[in-house]
Order: sequence, then C-alpha cells, then structure tokens
Amino acid sequence: MKKADDYTSNATQFTNRGEDQEKCFHLCTLRRCSKTAIEKTCSLQQHQEEGKSFETCVSLPAQAPGFTDLYESKNLDDIDTQKSTLEEIIQAVEDDTIQIVGINGLGGVGKTTLASEVASKMNNQFEDTVFITVSKTLDARMIQEKEELELEKLGIPCRSKYPNYKILLTSRSKDICVANNAQTNVSVNPLQGEEAWTLFERVVGKSEWDDRLKKVALKIVKECGGLPLFIQALGKALKDKEIRMWEVALRRLQAPIDGDVTYKKEGLLQLKLSYDHLENEVAKSCFLLCSMFPEDGNIGLKRLTHYGLALGIFNNPDSIHDTKDKVQEAVESLKSSFLLLPVDYNYSFRSRLEEEEEEVFKMHDLVRDMALFITFKGNDKFLVQSGKGLTEWKPRIDCIKNYKKISLMENNICKLPDYELDLPHLDTFLIQYNKLTIVPDEFFWGMKELKVLDMWGNKISSLPQSLKQLTVLRLLDLYGNKVCEISILGELTCLEILKLREFDIGRPGDPRKPGHKRCLDVLGYSSLTMPIRKLIQLAEWLRLSGIEDLDSILPDLYQEVFDELKYISLSSCDNVKSLVKTCDLDAMHAWNECGPMKTNGKFFSQVERIDLGYLNGLELLWDNPHQYISFCNLVEIRINNCSSLLKLFPMSVAQGLVNLRVLIITHCESLVAVISDGGEQTTGNGIELVKQDTDIMFTLTKIFLIGLSKLESFYSGHTTIKYPSLEDIQVHDCPSMKRWSYVENHIPNIKFEHQGRECSINDYIGGQQEMTGNFTKMKGSWDF
Repeated sequence: MKKADDYTSNATQFTNRGEDQEKCFHLCTLRRCSKTAIEKTCSLQQHQEEGKSFETCVSLPAQAPGFTDLYESKNLDDIDTQKSTLEEIIQAVEDDTIQIVGINGLGGVGKTTLASEVASKMNNQFEDTVFITVSKTLDARMIQEKEELELEKLGIPCRSKYPNYKILLTSRSKDICVANNAQTNVSVNPLQGEEAWTLFERVVGKSEWDDRLKKVALKIVKECGGLPLFIQALGKALKDKEIRMWEVALRRLQAPIDGDVTYKKEGLLQLKLSYDHLENEVAKSCFLLCSMFPEDGNIGLKRLTHYGLALGIFNNPDSIHDTKDKVQEAVESLKSSFLLLPVDYNYSFRSRLEEEEEEVFKMHDLVRDMALFITFKGNDKFLVQSGKGLTEWKPRIDCIKNYKKISLMENNICKLPDYELDLPHLDTFLIQYNKLTIVPDEFFWGMKELKVLDMWGNKISSLPQSLKQLTVLRLLDLYGNKVCEISILGELTCLEILKLREFDIGRPGDPRKPGHKRCLDVLGYSSLTMPIRKLIQLAEWLRLSGIEDLDSILPDLYQEVFDELKYISLSSCDNVKSLVKTCDLDAMHAWNECGPMKTNGKFFSQVERIDLGYLNGLELLWDNPHQYISFCNLVEIRINNCSSLLKLFPMSVAQGLVNLRVLIITHCESLVAVISDGGEQTTGNGIELVKQDTDIMFTLTKIFLIGLSKLESFYSGHTTIKYPSLEDIQVHDCPSMKRWSYVENHIPNIKFEHQGRECSINDYIGGQQEMTGNFTKMKGSWDF
C-alpha cells in the first residue's frame, strides 16, 4: 500500500508536468514523455499483479459497532399509538425543510425509545448516529428568557449550512424544544387500554390467563397510566409471582400517597412497586445508593462496591471477590427490572470520576425521582443535592439532624460551614469533585457515626482536626487532593479503604491487581516520605508514577525488606537510571548499623512481573548478578518508551531468569541489543562468566520487539542459545536488525523458510529485511 501511494504520487507529478509543457511541446518532448509513461505504466501494472496475492489474506480492523448496530428494535405490532407517532417523526426527519424535531411527553412515555427506533429504521440514510444527554436541571424559563441551549458548543451542527444533519430533541418540556429552535414538535401520548394490555402481556410472557388473575392484572395495567416504562417495570416485577403478590401490588397502587398529588401524577408509586418487589435486599440498598449520584450521571460498579462494603450491607463477605459478585448480581437484577440502565463505555463520555471503573450504569431520571421519594419519606433519610451547581453549603441545622446520608457531589462548593454540625445518625457524606481548598477544623465533630467519607477531586491541602473523631470511618477517599501531612489518619482505627493523592491502597479483587492482598499506587510525588516508603516495603503490587527524585528501586527505597513484592510498575520517573544499582549494595550492607540485611532470602525473589514505561533516563535494568538480589520467579517483562536504554541486561543476568516467559519491548529508540556478553565482572556470590562454548537455555515463550529503530540483534554475544519453549516471535519496525544473533539458535517450535527452503532465524531476518525492511514471525511455520 505504501508503494502504491508512492507510484500514485509520482504519476500525478508526471502528468502535472505534462500540462505545464503543453505550450512548448515538440517531438523530443513527446518521445521522452512517452518513454517515461510506458515505464511508469509497466511498474504500476507489475505492482498491481503482485498485490493480487494479498487480496484474500489481508484484513483491516473492523469499525467499532455504533448505536444502531447494537440496538434491538421493539415490537410495536398492535401498539398503534406508538406506531403512528413513529411514522410522524420519520416524516418530519425526511422533510428537507426541518432539521430539528422535538419529541416531548411525560416521563416514561417512550420518547427515547421512539427516537432510538427512528435512528434504527433510518440507519442507512445517515453516516452516523450520536446520542447526548442534557440534564433537566437546566432552567426552562431561563432558556426562554435569556438564551437558547447552544447546541453547536456541544459539537452538534444545527443551522441551515448543515442540511444533512438531523436532530431529534427529546424532552418532557415542549418549551425546551421550542427554545432550541425545533421546527416541529411531536407529542408522545400514553398507550390506550388495549395497547397497554398488549405490552404488559409481552413483558410477563402470558397469553392465557386465569380469570381471577386477569381481573387483577387489568386493574394493575390501568393504574400504570399507559406509560410503557411503568408497564414494563411492573410486568418484570410481577412476572412468575403468586396471585397473592399481584393483589398486594394492586392494593398499594390504589392507596393514596399521603396527599402528595404531584408524585401520584408522575407515577412514582407505580415505579416504587418494582422496588418493593425486589427480593434481594442488597439490590434494594444498592438502588438507593445509586440515587445519590447526579441526574443523568454514570454510576460506577467499583465505587458502588466500596460504598456498600464500608456501610456493611453485604453481611460480612469473606473477600472483596464476594462483595463484587454480590454487587454485580444486584446490578443485573436492577437492570432486568428496568430500575437501572446499561451504559456502553464505547459511546459514553467518561468523566474523571469514572476513569478506573470497569462498568458503569445509570438511572432513568423518573426512576431516580422515585428513589429519592423513597429516601425522603423513609426512616433512612437521604439529602441529595448532587450536580445542582451549588457554590457553598449552609444547611439549616434543625432541618438536617435526622439525615443518614448526604450527597453534595459534582457541584462547585468552595466553602463549608465553620461550625459543628449535629448529625448523630449520618453514615455517608459525599462531597467529591467540588472546589474545596480547606475543610474547617470543627466540621466533622458532630458526625461520629460516619462510615463513608468521599472527598475525591477537590484541592484540599490539609486535614481538619475533627477528622480524628470519626472512629468508625471505614472508607476515606482523598484521591486528587494535595494533602501532605496524613499522620492523623493513624487514629482512624476502623479504616478499611483509603485513597490518597496520586496514592491508592488497593484491595484484593481490583481487576488491575488480580490476586494480590496489598496493592499500592503512588502517583505524582516530588519526593517519597518515610511513611510512604514504609508502605512500599509492605506492598505486593506496586506502581510508582511521576516520582521526581526516584533514582532506583534498590538502594533508593531500601529500608528493611522487600520480601513479598510480586509486581513492579515504574512510569514517568525521569531520574530513574536503573532498577537496581548492584554496585551500591555492598557499601550499603557494610554501612547498615543493624548488621546483615533483614531479608528472608534475596531481594525481588518473589517478583513475577515488571512494567517500565516512559523512563527517559533509564539506561539499564541491573548490571551484574549479586548476592542480595534474585529474579528467579520473574515471568514477564514489559518495557515501553524508554529512550535512553541501550541494552537490557548481560548474559550473566539473563541466565538467572529461569522462569521468564514473556518479553515485550516497544519504542525504545536507543536499544542496540536485548542481551549482551560484554562488560561483566564476577561478584562475590560465586557466579562465573558464561564461557563461549557453553550452551544457554531460555524458557521464553513469547518475544515482541516493536519500534526499535537502532536494534541490531536480540543477542550480541557469542554463546549458543536454545529456545525450547518459544512459540511466538513478533518484530515490527526494527529497520537496523539484520540478524537474531551472531551464533546458532535452536528454536524447535517455529520453522523458518526463505525462498522455499528451510533456513535459520538469522537467514530469515536477513532476507526479510533485504526485501521489505520489516520482519514478522508468529506461531507456526512462516514462508518468505
């Protein structure tokens, strides 16, 4: 393809020159141009013939599926109200004079469903479909009086100069549609009696009814007010239940709501039945916790799991795995009851709060209203003011005393009350992603039952003294703040989950840290204080990123032990020159006042994986074998974008990597060789230099070398190497690589062929580079 581009470019330049010469055309020019044209034509024809052999074996990455590819059309047979409305919307979209079509109606009436149906049915007429949600906290009257919602600032073309764009604007408010220049508005009406019954039958999966049950079911459907959301939610809740439960549901639907006519009109009671019929108490608790997140906001599985764990809603699970499984089960139950909606990460805008979430979901705004209604009316009272645009919080003390949970997340709050708040029952306080720089010392004195405190994403530089009164606190999230002095945390004896700046103490079950008990992220510190170093020494899973003064792991972070470290990740630490400075270990050992180093064996003997990335100063991992270090359990090394790395390690070190299976090196522009023989010296541990007539055996199964512009060979020494387990080699964009090594290599699981004959890996690479400048060899045999 690259050659084809070159040929095309040259041909274009040639023809353009011919046009410029037309004015002074003569026989010599004609002869010269004709000869050149014939040569270029022959080259193009030959290249075209050579390309035919690739037509059946070259694949291009498929485009990620879009919304309309994943959407499953709804069955609207015998539901004429929605069918006719759907046709009306389609006609409006097909009208060339209309760009913005407003779709309005009661919450839960099916506006979004009909918009999705239009997108699905008209998929072939448009290049792409995009869905964007705008919260209803925008003031409709303000929009009418002062300004319209500027859709173009959201990246939505909406003027006459974009005639091929069509916008479906769904809202409960017709005024919102008018204010945003909708040329036509289509109202979505509730289903009529027979239609509502048809939909209900489909949801519960029944076509034959007992007379008594059908009588109750018809009354239940009537109470749903023709709203598909409620019909489906109730149908799911009552499906396969005994008639007694149907009768209980009907009585509750027909009962008054303490005179609250507004909520009756909105149909919250109907939705509440779906909640009441949840048999899983964990699902109920998780559902109410979800209402604390902002309207139309995504809710993360990981964050929800941590909240629930700290609040003790899981009945003392044995492990984090059990907790996560229970939350996942609860979420699936809520999805199947239409109380939570799935969100595909590929098509959602991820906020900073969602960066590490493996799964997100959301609430229909009407369902969230119902959840808030439950928490406001019940004994377990919630105060939820998340995503309201608040700049400060000054509650009336007499009005908040009985609340158990308060959510102020995702506002612009920069100031909190500088006096004690009497909140004796409060167990959850969420104020993440605001603009706090300080929390008054008195603020937490009256919150002694607090178990969950989330202050993620503020700019807090110091912790208030009242924090030490939170003796039952189990979760504290300070991630994203700038707190330096954390000694007060030592008094929080019940704390189980702690997240600090650019500083994350993980728990088992984190998908990035499988199977490890003590996981630690340290991000963005200029220097590592003694408490942090103590934590590092106790970690099984360790990631250090953006640490300015870090020079090496050993001896820089040495204090006492590294007995249990199994995973190391270093990234963006520009001063790191090597992973281990073995030349300093003897001096450090002699200087140690406590006598011999306190290790149960050797340093790094339990390490299984090393990840290194964007270490601009890294020159080598470790130089020589040493009596205090061992990487005998190392299984995998990944190195990416380390621009100063010349050689990975000498052969005398490589010999000790007896369990190394995977080696991946990418975009290290200075790397000349992976393994070398030069420069080694014996140390006092009895390991001898490798002799040239000694065969070496590596246990590697996979080697990837990608984007290494100066790499000349994998091994630059003169020792015969055997690779009995190697099954997968990939080399890409390594233009200087002319051979694998300077000696014989035994790779029994991969067959190399050059020009129809079996050959060595050295001959194969040489021939491949001579013809194409690149080399790829994967599992099985390969013929070049």
